[in-house]
Amino acid sequence: MHPILFRIGSIPVNSYGLMLAVSFVLGLWLAARRGEAAGVQKNDVYDLGIRLMIAAIVGSRLFYVVTHVSEFQGHWLDVIAIWKGLYGLSMLGGVILAVAVGFYTVWRKKLPVWELSDAIIPSFALGIFITRIGCFFNGCCFGSETSCSLGVTFPDFAMPYSGTGIIPGTHIHPTQLYSSLAGLFMIIVLLCADRRKHFPGFIFALFTGLYGVTRFGIEEFRYFDHEPNILFGFSSIAGRSGITDNQFISLIMFVSSILLGIWLYLRYRRISSAFS
Repeated sequence: MHPILFRIGSIPVNSYGLMLAVSFVLGLWLAARRGEAAGVQKNDVYDLGIRLMIAAIVGSRLFYVVTHVSEFQGHWLDVIAIWKGLYGLSMLGGVILAVAVGFYTVWRKKLPVWELSDAIIPSFALGIFITRIGCFFNGCCFGSETSCSLGVTFPDFAMPYSGTGIIPGTHIHPTQLYSSLAGLFMIIVLLCADRRKHFPGFIFALFTGLYGVTRFGIEEFRYFDHEPNILFGFSSIAGRSGITDNQFISLIMFVSSILLGIWLYLRYRRISSAFS
């Protein structure tokens, strides 16, 4: 665990912040390359990328606040203080708002919506792969106790043992690394699928489904008791009734990906028939 990687004078360089910056730069580079292949100018991709970054940060914070309302009662100005709170950000909220802002921007600029969506969406998977490593260094987004060989221990002062009831030195699931590997898996699948002929929007729908499935599964190994304001309950597989907020939204994403894929395929067939 290394929440602060190094210092430049008196200025600390946080591991999560650095990984977030690296993921943004590499993601933007990948999106620009793929966007050009889809007939979109680099400047349009860069402009979209900046909007997506801002939307991802805002969405992550808003989702965290909505699901942790009790943390902010009596001091609502802390809502804008992303450095406060036990974790401060929720990646799922960032993905949702970034996708919404991305679609609006593409539609307003009259860019090829689904072709550009297919070009950009692998950058989201790349971001998950990199930033979740930052989560591991930071000690946040940790898993539940485990006796399996994949379990890891953090320093006694680390976040997993601070105010959670988990005894220092206890093995816990490294769910941050599970999420990172899921991101890597999604990148490989998306890029391989993109090498085959497909209808516009297929890669986007595939990412939505993959993210929903992998996030739902990883939630089964997350430590839930730090959530002070769960909307839908807890994981039944983990021995508790109900599902978490993130699992509920992940299910919606998975079902939506199937419906979207069917609609896009039928749309593609209809358009192809009209021009044949």
